[in-house]
Amino acid sequence: MPSKQKTLLFFTGFVSSVGSFAIICTCLATTEWVSSKIQFTGKNYTGEATVNLGLFWTTHSKIIIGGGGLPTPQTGREVFQILMDTNGIKIIHVIIIILLVISLVSTFLSSATTCLNSVSNPYLTFLGPLGVYVWTAISGIPVLLAMILFAINIEVNKLTKEIAILVDYSDDVLGSVQNAYGYSFWLLLLSLFFNAVTVATIFYYQHVRYSQQIEKERPMEAANRDVILF
Repeated sequence: MPSKQKTLLFFTGFVSSVGSFAIICTCLATTEWVSSKIQFTGKNYTGEATVNLGLFWTTHSKIIIGGGGLPTPQTGREVFQILMDTNGIKIIHVIIIILLVISLVSTFLSSATTCLNSVSNPYLTFLGPLGVYVWTAISGIPVLLAMILFAINIEVNKLTKEIAILVDYSDDVLGSVQNAYGYSFWLLLLSLFFNAVTVATIFYYQHVRYSQQIEKERPMEAANRDVILF
């Protein structure tokens, strides 16, 4: 049976891994990744479009300034239906989703490993701290890459502007774009924080265990010296 100290520390790592898993699930399921306000100009009017983008679903609405400033009803569509004709942007969007799925699976394996260690003493090294480090790294790196790629897709490839053109504004001239990243995007930072907590907790356990082993060996070394002197 594991010691109380090991149970407590690995259980803490388990809780933080589960927290990271839940956050990634939330980010995949919600649509508040980015909200863009896009200025556009028609033949006899100007207006502002609002595009809210998630990984699988997007909504958009607009206000026609020349028409009294009344907004149109918000409508939604699947992202992949809109991006069928934009292969480059679509590929990056797919890669982002794949990275988050990889992170989700590895986070689950990290939580399973920490849970196993909190209730038992596995004999295989990979089921111990090494396994936690590996799965946590595989979880954290894809999340960071997904955030970077998503920001590149929005800022460099102008994804929300491209969606606006394909959805309802092909006859208008689109102007400036203001992007505001939502909680679905920023929650990924909290996922990275939970991964860091998991690693720090297991590293602390290994440090304490090593210190205890050193303390146990010192009396034996001293005893051996006394026997030699005697």
